[in-house]
Amino acid sequence: MLDYWLFWTLEMMLIFGLMLMLKTAACVERFCWFNQQGTCYVALGDKLCVMMLVVNTREYDLKIHKINYNTRDDGLCKIKNDWIRKAECDLFNNRHDEVSVNNGILIINTVIRADSGTYRLQLFKSNGSVTSTDLQLIIEGSVLHSESSSSVVHVLVWCCQMMVLLGLLGGFHIYMRLTSGKKEEDQNV
Repeated sequence: MLDYWLFWTLEMMLIFGLMLMLKTAACVERFCWFNQQGTCYVALGDKLCVMMLVVNTREYDLKIHKINYNTRDDGLCKIKNDWIRKAECDLFNNRHDEVSVNNGILIINTVIRADSGTYRLQLFKSNGSVTSTDLQLIIEGSVLHSESSSSVVHVLVWCCQMMVLLGLLGGFHIYMRLTSGKKEEDQNV
């Protein structure tokens, strides 16, 4: 009886370990940088990390503009000491908990279609020098894709993972019962 309990415990640990590995493997991050050649393509709902050319943001005042060619109201976000000044940032409206800066990297945890566009990073140094560079960002995904359908996809993927893992558990359980029966037969002979 103790052997059965031990095998059951090992099976459960194996299944939960596989579930954790599959869950973390499904997380997608895309890295881009402001001085890259060409366009940055990101899938709708993915995590985006944008390198901002400086590791130490304490030496600079940073401004990120979203350039809208057809309006005068460009989105603007000011960054100092790895902090987004929320009072001076209308670029990521109502999404401040999903957008952060860490070691000179702008992190958007879940990109949305409205994030597409051209962004200009301006670096203001204390001596008065200004450096700027642009990044073209395109969010890819179907027109019918929305944030709610993204959560449905995550649920469906999770259900498929559970079916595979439960199938593995059942197969392992049957294998263990068959092999333990053979051991008893070998001992009786």
